[in-house]
This record gives sequence, C-alpha cells and structure tokens, in this order.
Amino acid sequence: MRSLPMFLRMAEEMARMPRVSPFQAFFHEPPVWSVALPRNWQQIARWQEREFAPPATVTKEGYQLTLDVKDYNELKVKVLDDSVVLVEGKAEQQEEGDAGGYSSRHFMRRFVLPQGYEADKVTSSLSSDGVLTINVPNPPAVQEALKERVVPIEQTGAPAKKTAGQVEEGSTETSKQ
Repeated sequence: MRSLPMFLRMAEEMARMPRVSPFQAFFHEPPVWSVALPRNWQQIARWQEREFAPPATVTKEGYQLTLDVKDYNELKVKVLDDSVVLVEGKAEQQEEGDAGGYSSRHFMRRFVLPQGYEADKVTSSLSSDGVLTINVPNPPAVQEALKERVVPIEQTGAPAKKTAGQVEEGSTETSKQ
C-alpha cells in the first residue's frame, strides 16, 4: 500500500506524456518531451545546457570559446577536418592513506567552427585561474560585416519638443496666414 501514491504519480505523468505515433516509432523520431517532463527534469536539463554548452561569441577580434578547466591537469586542443575543434581534458588523483583511493575524470568537447573561419589559425590560451580560451580570427567577409562607421551628429538648433506656449503661438501664426 505504501507504493500506491508513487504508482498514481507515475500514472499521472504517463498520461501527460505525448503518445508516440507509428510514424515517429518507425523513423525513431523522439517525441516532444519538454511539455511532459517533471519540473525537476527540466531544471536538470537547463543546468546541463548552461554548464556543458560554453558560450561562443563573435567579436571584432574573432570567434571565441571559453571553458572552465581548472580541475583538469592534462589538456589537449586539436583541429579536425578543417572545421572542428576538439578539446580534451583529463584529471587523475591518487589518494594517499589507508583507503588508497583513485579517481579519474575525462571530458571531450567538439565545436564546429562557423562557415568561413580558418581552422589553421586557431589559438588557445590558459589563464592562471583555469579558464581555457580558444580564439579564431575573423575571416575578411565577417570583418567587413563587423566594420564600424562613426555617424556624425547634426545640430538643428530648434527644440524637438515644444511647450504649450510654443504650440499656441504656432497655431495662431498659421491661422493668421
């Protein structure tokens, strides 16, 4: 009897989930789960997206990726197929003492460069606080699109907003003519 509330909650969640059509089942298309996910699963998905999808930005200097890798001691940045940047990190720890534990962590991230960026010009730098920055300079086409031009400001001398007295004067002048 203790498990009855759990089964009822499961049945409610199953009823909210969309039914898989034969078309989706045949072509292995995933159903739309975002509506039916329990709240905590959606929060986990958002956290993973923020944590594991680093922000990539395009600035005047070029395309830039930043990764927090302070916990990893072996890092490699590779370029594959002239358009993919592969970042690998490894951390191993041997604990001293009676237990003598061993822990190992490894990550691998692949980033596809935007079209037009040259993989041969990829550079990377590691800051003292463990932030890995990968830079690729902008191609000439992007530099032209990001080019700035200073627009001069022309002073007209006349006020943009008229006060109530100025509005009445303007209307009497137009009525006299």
